[in-house]
Amino acid sequence: MKCLGLVWFGAALVGCGSEVGDDASLERTRSELAACSYVITTNTYVGADWWGTLVFKNTGASAMTRPTISFGIPSGVTCDHDEPGWTHTQSGSTCTYSRTSDLTVAANASYTFYYSTNTNQNFTATNVTITDPNCGGTGPGPNPDPGTGMTENQKKVAEALTSIWENDTPVLAYAYAENIGDGRGYTNGRAGFCTGTGDAIQVIQCYNARRSAANGNVMAKYMAGLTTINNRYQSTGQNQASTSELDSVGNWVADWGTSYNNTTTRADFKACQDQVSDKLYYTPAMNEANKWGAKQALSKMALYDANINHGESGMKSLIRATNTALGNSGQVAPAVGYNGITESAWLQKFLEKRRDVLAADSTWLKAIDRVAAYEKQRRRGNWDLSAPVRNDVRARDCWSTSYPFSGYTVRQINADGTWSTPTSSTFSCQ
Repeated sequence: MKCLGLVWFGAALVGCGSEVGDDASLERTRSELAACSYVITTNTYVGADWWGTLVFKNTGASAMTRPTISFGIPSGVTCDHDEPGWTHTQSGSTCTYSRTSDLTVAANASYTFYYSTNTNQNFTATNVTITDPNCGGTGPGPNPDPGTGMTENQKKVAEALTSIWENDTPVLAYAYAENIGDGRGYTNGRAGFCTGTGDAIQVIQCYNARRSAANGNVMAKYMAGLTTINNRYQSTGQNQASTSELDSVGNWVADWGTSYNNTTTRADFKACQDQVSDKLYYTPAMNEANKWGAKQALSKMALYDANINHGESGMKSLIRATNTALGNSGQVAPAVGYNGITESAWLQKFLEKRRDVLAADSTWLKAIDRVAAYEKQRRRGNWDLSAPVRNDVRARDCWSTSYPFSGYTVRQINADGTWSTPTSSTFSCQ
């Protein structure tokens, strides 16, 4: 996944939401998920009773009002029962249950769902997915989070651009796992979840709830070791470099990759990475954008990348510095519109503050061109990300100082999230 021949350092510079001078991983991993999300706490089918049970907890801040539940069953098996208020359809080995009337599942509340099939063999439902019109579920529409989030395509562009900084490709690196020697254990997946900072364990907790070891979950055996590491992290507040508790039970790097590359387990493993990434990075960034009056997709994209890069505390520190520099030392929110501050002026100052933070550190300086990509889009007025986004820009192109060249491969990301590698490019901030 990492191109070691380049000047950039991939996940070493963005994994685990590492911060410059302010490690706020504890705060970040404890932050509440404001968007709709859920955890499957029970997933059983008892063949002797011909009866299946799924219990899910709404871990988002919004109540579900009419949930739809879909899941996989063994080949040749048929779902054959509807509990009151539910109706179902079946396509192949996937059963989808929808409501015939409203059903409220409040935030932090759990709901028990029952179903039956024509088999008397025990099994665990696979690919359990819950969607709800009130909070978007796993399939957001054109505007999944009105007023605070980005559209589905805008989010694709934002995630693809950040993925360039991580792995030099817009393709999200779900199978990636490596110990990059940064004192945070193994760095993994699409957002650089680390075993030593309290976020990789959240992915595995989610995955365990969706799929058992008997049903192909090769990561389940690491849970005890992850818990030991996480307990040390929580009690000391210090990143944990050791992976000995994981190495003693298996090959973590290989098993992580297999969990995504195996077509049987891929959907569950990918969904858990997406869920935790949204919880720790996307949702907090959108909340900050809403708080400070940054309504445009470009500003939200810049905040999202800063949260991935610096962690939530680092992102908030940059916001405070931005507000102060623009004469809002009292941190009046929303900042955009306060004393005539425009969103363009606010984003420009935010990017300059972030540039200065990266430039002040000898390691982070190597990634400074990532900030210039957002500044170029600001100067071009691509606020809704409707025009293609290219990273053919260096910090030295936007600002007079002779910053080093980060060496990222130039890519073009289209408005729908598709991408290509241009045959030629000219570096410019215009």
